[in-house]
Amino acid sequence: MIKEGQQEDGRYCRYFTLGATEVDLHNRMRLSSLLGFFQETAGDQCELFGSGWSTLWEKHGMCYVVVRVEIRMDRYPGTGDTIRIDTWPDGRLRLIFDRSGEIYDAEGIRIGAIVSQWALLDVKDRHFLRPDPQTIALPDTSTLSAPFELTKDHIFDDSDTSMRKIIASRAPRFSDFDYNGHMNNARYAEWAADAFWQALTDEERAMKPELRRLDVRFRAEIPAASEGRPLDVRLRLLPGEKLFSLKGITPADGEKAKRDVLHFECEGEYAFRDCADDADAAAAAGDANDAEGGV
Repeated sequence: MIKEGQQEDGRYCRYFTLGATEVDLHNRMRLSSLLGFFQETAGDQCELFGSGWSTLWEKHGMCYVVVRVEIRMDRYPGTGDTIRIDTWPDGRLRLIFDRSGEIYDAEGIRIGAIVSQWALLDVKDRHFLRPDPQTIALPDTSTLSAPFELTKDHIFDDSDTSMRKIIASRAPRFSDFDYNGHMNNARYAEWAADAFWQALTDEERAMKPELRRLDVRFRAEIPAASEGRPLDVRLRLLPGEKLFSLKGITPADGEKAKRDVLHFECEGEYAFRDCADDADAAAAAGDANDAEGGV
């Protein structure tokens, strides 16, 4: 069993045991919980190297913000399951810098992965800062690489008659915001999951769909001052391809918002877990029958 903490190859490891509040209706880990675990693990590594949240905020007036994060899951743990989160930064300090992660089950089998992009934000002026090597120290991760390449945009054909389109109104509330003064990145995963669920039919919901991939791109922060101000959540879903896209927009009102403001974009892929399980069971049964016939 790998010990928690800093590893020789540059990655940092932590274990988490899921409680009832960290799973969804189908006893699957919430992606918002996963992002929270990932952020905690990354924060511990940053603290170890002297560039943690408290140091950056108190001494330099800056904080880390996520620019983009893509999650890919092969299998979901449930309540009582223990998982291990491994994370490591890319060794190159740029305006937008990368951090990767992998999720393992209690047996050490990888069940998911994360690739994310981050930036440093000036907490007063709200603009990005270029990282200074004197401020941001990194471990040597030269032997590590990202678990996958970030996905390119899917081109949605709006003339496709099978496409479902939904526009819902949702306002950020107090519980959506964090100490950085804006909506926390994990909350966007909750919004995406809620919008996706809303677009499904009763028959599809009964098949217990699960998100296999979620890619969130943060365009303009949702500040705490916007609490209670509705956004348009615009979703497009292609049931044949099991693919959806989502945008969160503050629509122009001619007063406070002179033009539409795009806050975030998401793209996701999903699968029906029960159907996959049935297919696997059928395949296993077929293999067993073949084996019996060959005796």
